[in-house]
Amino acid sequence: MRSHLKLRFFGRLGAGSLLLIQFLTFSHQEGLASTPVESYQPQFSACDPVSDPIKTSSSEPSHQFCSVWNPDFFHNHQQCCGAMPLHGRRKKFSACSQERVSRGFCQEMTQEQRDYVESASSGKLGDVLSFLNDQIARKSEQAFCTVNNGFLASGRPVIPSVHNRLYVQLPSRCTYFGTDAMAGLLEWLGREVSKTYSGEEYSKNYIVLGDIAGPRGGCLFGRTGSRRHASHTTGQDADVGFLTLHPGQSSPLVFHRKFDVDKNWWFLKKILKNPMACVKVVFLGKEHIAKLSRHFAHLDPEWNTLHRFVRHMPGHSNHFHIRIGSGPGPLGCKPEAHPELEYEEDADSFEAHEQTILGEIDRLKTRQSSSIEQ
Repeated sequence: MRSHLKLRFFGRLGAGSLLLIQFLTFSHQEGLASTPVESYQPQFSACDPVSDPIKTSSSEPSHQFCSVWNPDFFHNHQQCCGAMPLHGRRKKFSACSQERVSRGFCQEMTQEQRDYVESASSGKLGDVLSFLNDQIARKSEQAFCTVNNGFLASGRPVIPSVHNRLYVQLPSRCTYFGTDAMAGLLEWLGREVSKTYSGEEYSKNYIVLGDIAGPRGGCLFGRTGSRRHASHTTGQDADVGFLTLHPGQSSPLVFHRKFDVDKNWWFLKKILKNPMACVKVVFLGKEHIAKLSRHFAHLDPEWNTLHRFVRHMPGHSNHFHIRIGSGPGPLGCKPEAHPELEYEEDADSFEAHEQTILGEIDRLKTRQSSSIEQ
């Protein structure tokens, strides 16, 4: 059988290649024959049981660091960065760690984070925005890997107050942690709304916050334990409700689809031009983007510069999804930004979006069959 395979292999080679192989084989055999057996030494070193471990790249966190801060470290088979969240032919979301699901996010808070919540809420910390400004200026790295498979070190809780008009939708989930830059952006944004709409009639109007990240980032699961977002792992993504102002009334404390074009374009411009964190992209439902385009494409000279950073993505018809870089900087976070390469898919909209695509394919097939028959 082995000879037969050799004949088939050599039959595919040209005469010159076959002669070269024969020459090299003969030369190798002659070299071995001329070397005394007792003087031949293997050309490799024996394994050293006390040898140093392979060092990781200087740009990558150490395994020790990841084991402390990445809540998915062991679920990821002791890899610092996990697998991408979408997998398989039908692009299903990968599962989160069941151990984390049973434990919950709040159990992952550090004592330092608990102390910050207490001091910021009680006023002992002083001016929160000034404190966050100082932390951002230190440029400490907090977000690791990518927004889809990473984790968050020393995550900063976002604290609602009378100064920022922020409202955390589900505080018991403990998914209001971000980088210092994200916490700074939301604190600054809330104060801008509070300053612009400072009248007593707006005192019950709030900016509603959804998911940002867990205390240490990682896979963000929902109430059922399945993965809720493709991103939100590094504290650089935040879901923020539309700006809804009802003078003399309380604003809704949940996400909703009512979209005031004028107020939310003002709100969007504040987000995109904020001084605390460079914004890579804001995801929004296409129907709202179309409304903004109809109203401001020819009226606001800033539209041409800003609109490419507001992108449609399914599942964002009732909130803004803000994605930032590592700190302050130009819009897009680099000179030649490509917001069109940013991607996000929420788990609660993924199946609906997939069914829409499959339905469209079926309609095209039906139309093609009708054309053939005609």
